[in-house]
Amino acid sequence: MQNDNEFQLVLQKYEDMLKARRSYFFDVEEFEEIIDYYLDLRDYKHAYEAAEKALRQHPGSYDLRVKLVHTQLESGEADSALQSLDKFAKYEKEDSDYFLLKGTALVSMSKFREAEKVFDLALEKTDGDSVDIYINISIAFENARQYNFALKYLRMANKSDPNNLSVLYDLGYYNERIQNFKASIEYYNKYLDVDSYSENVWHNLGVIYTKINDLPKAHECYDYAIAINLSYGLAYFNKAHIYADENNYHEAIKVYEEFLKIEPENLQAWNFLGESYEELEDYNKALEIYKKLIEIDNTFADGWYGAGLSYMQQEKLSEARTYILKAIDFDRDNPEYWYTLGEIYSIQKLSGEAEKCFRQVCKLDPKDREAWIRLAFLYTEKNEFGDALIILQKASSNNINSQDILYIIAAVYFQLNDKKAGMKYLEKAVELGKGGIKLFYKVYPQGKNIKKINNLIKSKS
Repeated sequence: MQNDNEFQLVLQKYEDMLKARRSYFFDVEEFEEIIDYYLDLRDYKHAYEAAEKALRQHPGSYDLRVKLVHTQLESGEADSALQSLDKFAKYEKEDSDYFLLKGTALVSMSKFREAEKVFDLALEKTDGDSVDIYINISIAFENARQYNFALKYLRMANKSDPNNLSVLYDLGYYNERIQNFKASIEYYNKYLDVDSYSENVWHNLGVIYTKINDLPKAHECYDYAIAINLSYGLAYFNKAHIYADENNYHEAIKVYEEFLKIEPENLQAWNFLGESYEELEDYNKALEIYKKLIEIDNTFADGWYGAGLSYMQQEKLSEARTYILKAIDFDRDNPEYWYTLGEIYSIQKLSGEAEKCFRQVCKLDPKDREAWIRLAFLYTEKNEFGDALIILQKASSNNINSQDILYIIAAVYFQLNDKKAGMKYLEKAVELGKGGIKLFYKVYPQGKNIKKINNLIKSKS
């Protein structure tokens, strides 16, 4: 099309044709523009319909056949795309586009090795510069998250054009995805040798240095990204995160606040800011932040939970319970919320309510060893050792070789006067370590005065 206004007239004519259920003539270029228009809108149904109508008017057009296959691939209909490709004329099957489309279809069908062979045939059929083809092949594999295949073709592209920034960026990114951080750093640095003012690349380098725990270099990279673009929010966010990981909460707070000037309604940043004040034991300020977060979005469960924790730290248990119950209203499947609520009920001596909470944690996360132990202690404290044993056996089946659980099971058997089973479990526990001995004595304090038990524990010193 010569201009957008001209295309709009063509599109209107085409859509009028559909409404009238009549047939109007369009040349090949006009049909290509119409198909691309629908593809850009991700309206694959109408793109395919346009391609079919185009081929009825121009059955010999190779370009329109290619467009039809494109619509099928974009629609996720790889089988149909292969069937359409099979209908290409013999001479068309010698064209590199044919092999590129067939390879893309095979990738969509997870036939990666077969696709690789077909793509290599496409490259054999290519005349001149192949960089764009290398890139397109890598994108096909990247869409399927097959980064090793994608890297093969990107390395070819890099060999042909060492300073191609798109290729260098993707080499850095794909190597990061397969956790080849050394190669990722190398390619991002090559990118910066060509263009040192890319805030995105500096940021990505910061992410990699964070992953390999080189935090000084990560700080440096984020600082470069921010210096290039003072509004580059993600660099502030990740830099603040590093400070928090380093337990430098004062600096983390400063940077989170800078980030929130850029994205004032970012819920996660407000939440992390509140957590930073919690870590500094400034619970009043943390509470202020969490309430601000709730004002922004009163359905954000972590805001209610954070406020509940802040009240809990100030021993305002009624308020804490109210806020944590509200968090659970919005996220009933979060075991951390239920565990904290169970702790509050335990402090308030509401053992029945605490039991419900810890049972819910065990249901949501059977690997939560602490929840099982807390639940069992609710029964041992009432001398209901039979019920405690049932709970502990379930706990042990979900937490194989947990020495803490084994110590408590041993203690419960002793309380049930089953000394043989008690010694059996105590031996297993001691073999794993002595970290749980205090738990054993908490349930069975009289064990401190039993020579056989003391000798077993001493024998493993």
